[in-house]
Amino acid sequence: MNTKNSQNESLSCKADAAFRQAAKKVIQRAKETATPVVVWEAGKVKEIPADQIETTMLAMEDEAARR
Repeated sequence: MNTKNSQNESLSCKADAAFRQAAKKVIQRAKETATPVVVWEAGKVKEIPADQIETTMLAMEDEAARR
């Protein structure tokens, strides 16, 4: 049963890495096109200017690490 848990954790880590990689591409595209990044936050759609998104992402990562 431990093997199944470690496999799930490994899959979760891979999915998280893929999500982060995709997010970086979205942020880069937003910067190149001067468009906002649209996110879902606190039950609402929110537009974050591309020049502010990295600060927001870092704050979100810090919050997730504390959990």
